[in-house]
Amino acid sequence: MAINQNQSARPGVGTALTSAPRRVMLADAEFKVRGVIVDGSLSRDPGNTGNVDYLRAGTILGQITATGLYRPASIGVLTVAYVDDDTTQTMMTVGTATATELARLGSSGTFTITGPPTAAGTVATETVTYSAVNTTTGVITVSAAGADYVAGSRLGGVDGSQVPVLLLGDGQPLKVTDASDASIDVELPRAVIGGTVDSSQVIDWPSDTSMVAAIKAQFNTVSGSRFVFDDAF
Repeated sequence: MAINQNQSARPGVGTALTSAPRRVMLADAEFKVRGVIVDGSLSRDPGNTGNVDYLRAGTILGQITATGLYRPASIGVLTVAYVDDDTTQTMMTVGTATATELARLGSSGTFTITGPPTAAGTVATETVTYSAVNTTTGVITVSAAGADYVAGSRLGGVDGSQVPVLLLGDGQPLKVTDASDASIDVELPRAVIGGTVDSSQVIDWPSDTSMVAAIKAQFNTVSGSRFVFDDAF
């Protein structure tokens, strides 16, 4: 009979690991009773370089209509303003990390774009069809959209999750993969539905005033939500 020997690491100092907890809530955090379940296959944090399968505290979450699960409301943002000319403008530009995440979700398909046509303009949302993603340049080939969008306009899903509902609360990132790096659905007990928020710690928090106002309004139209944002003081 073969004998399996223990091949554990030898004594000594191993590779250092970095912990990156974040504080998002300034006071009076309120949590959704029983928490929520996050859809691991649809959830990544492109801005968390090297650890995109760890969702950072401050991630805005939306609910997927069909399943009731949650995923990040933002895939990323435009880095260059999009100007609609009705016929030939077939490119939107994002950061390469956002492009990589969009390509992971599908080499073609649809996403929503949310933003104003000009700074502090009226925020609109529409569904955009894309046919290719260049992960080196961040250029997305799209069918011409129906409006202009400023840089910072937010890309989201088309499944209901594009509407902000919850915040991932203070503490360590939420890992949405298992030990083999396969996506898994995970429980989020610290799903924040109210309290005083440090806006500077919210992932993809916009600089455009009309987009800020729109996100705040969306949060506080959700039943039971009671958010106060520090930039309103």
